[in-house]
Amino acid sequence: MELKKIYLHVPLRRYFRVPLKGKAILSNSSNPTIRACTIDISQGGVTVKTFSEEVSTAEYQIEILTEAGQRIEMFAQLVRADDSIAGFQTLQIDQKSQEVIRHLFFEYQKTTDFIKQLEEEGIV
Repeated sequence: MELKKIYLHVPLRRYFRVPLKGKAILSNSSNPTIRACTIDISQGGVTVKTFSEEVSTAEYQIEILTEAGQRIEMFAQLVRADDSIAGFQTLQIDQKSQEVIRHLFFEYQKTTDFIKQLEEEGIV
């Protein structure tokens, strides 16, 4: 099943995105278990690729398990869906999950991909 294209209020990005490979489970009262894989993450949200389930305009509890075995949990609002790609804005996140994201960002800053991203954003 393919997702419908929807675009909701999406503010300009305030956070850098960090590529993230991992598994995600999205859930709410209408959709108890939607399995997905992560694409990227930031302090402001996460982008996932779903496996054929339609993601409706709603708020979701999202649990992420990174390839390195780190767990991230957040409560988030769907802000973008295009085919099987869904973007979420973080509404609530615990301190432990924030620390995991900060660590991922710290490690990402050491890569050439980070410099390329800065150039693409016109920052350097």
